[in-house]
Amino acid sequence: MKGPFRAPWPVGAALLSAALLALVQQQWLLRRPPRLESLGGAAASAGSAALQARFSRPMALESLQQASRLEPPRPHRWLGEGERPQLSLLDQAPVRQPLQLALAGRDRRGLALRPSLWHWDPRPRLLAVVPVATGEQLQLRDHDGRWLPLSPVWPRLQSVQPQGEGSGVAFSGEDAEGTVSIWRVGLRQPGVVPADAAARRPAIEPPRPLVRGRLLFAHLSSNRRGDLLVQSSGGAQEVVTLLPRSGGRLDLPLRAGGAMRLLPEGGGVVVPTAEGLALDDLPPRPPRRQMLPGSRDLLAFCPRSGRALLLRHWPDYRRSLERVEPGLPPRQLWLGSAAVVGGACAGGGERVWLLLLDGQERPVLSLLALDAQGALLGQRQLEGWELEPGAGLHFDPSTQQLLTTLRPAGHDGGVRRPPPESRPVLIDASSLEATPIQQPARLSLWLPPG
Repeated sequence: MKGPFRAPWPVGAALLSAALLALVQQQWLLRRPPRLESLGGAAASAGSAALQARFSRPMALESLQQASRLEPPRPHRWLGEGERPQLSLLDQAPVRQPLQLALAGRDRRGLALRPSLWHWDPRPRLLAVVPVATGEQLQLRDHDGRWLPLSPVWPRLQSVQPQGEGSGVAFSGEDAEGTVSIWRVGLRQPGVVPADAAARRPAIEPPRPLVRGRLLFAHLSSNRRGDLLVQSSGGAQEVVTLLPRSGGRLDLPLRAGGAMRLLPEGGGVVVPTAEGLALDDLPPRPPRRQMLPGSRDLLAFCPRSGRALLLRHWPDYRRSLERVEPGLPPRQLWLGSAAVVGGACAGGGERVWLLLLDGQERPVLSLLALDAQGALLGQRQLEGWELEPGAGLHFDPSTQQLLTTLRPAGHDGGVRRPPPESRPVLIDASSLEATPIQQPARLSLWLPPG
């Protein structure tokens, strides 16, 4: 009768050594302190600014809250769970200078994170299409007021779209023959950097062609991931192309009755159609379309996911402002006969701003501030100003400012003179007081911080 099988000594020793090594590695990993793997800006859905962190281990939020410090001091809270908590500023006071974050805390095992000091500037920079001697140029205004060129001079810049995570700007330029081409300028912004890092200015890359070919028109859209959507036409047929931030391209079988807009959080696109506004899912999700019937335009997205402002057109030529949120019918906030030329919102629509143009012979430009129920919070006539066509209205939660592009109203008594130059205008979100920037510009936009 044969005895039990015994592995040869060398094989048994190898198995035992491997098991011991695995046990040692497991114990070492269990005792290894947590590490900060990434730290970057995030969309502020409620307060004035937010940071997204990623750690190697699940962190104890109470420890992060107690051990971390902000200078200058600001009320804040660590939210979320696991390895990806978010730091959110709780108040709506404007951020007027960069913040310093002393980051420290413990993970759920009680092991300490190595303390680190970070320079955080959540303020956006300002983009502008600036008229120059021979055409137009895309320029960037830094926090110290300096203007930096981003593009060569073009006869005309047709469309400008900052990427939603601040990594670059896409634009379409029109040459002297009316042919359009699409370009991208890459940017590296020092939004969140170690406190001892020397770089404080954005690094600007040379423009590179984004879509090759000779086009007649192009419209651009982006989301917070940095994906780009390009609507373009070189002839009778329109082409819709999705350019993911991760690389590659995807032609989409979409047709629209106007400009498409990517959802800020990604995964979908708003498509204007003759029947109403459609929300289409994007790959890799399976095809799905949701429809909101009626004569409506998308006016603005709100910072909080799923919230937006819509402009509805009625048969009697009146217009209404509606706020939409997931699972609920649109809520009317305003109804009137004035032309709505811009709109913006904070958070999930707790505050809404509406730029109106009213009157026939001498139209008056005015700004309304509304709460979530449509009650009037403030109103100001922008006397002496005219709206630059296509300027819109853009809100920045970190500085609590609205941005648009206005032109001094021309009252020349019948004398033929060149029209006054338009310029970027900053508007305090609370007082609605307007402050023009002394720089000619045909269009101005916020560039999200990196």
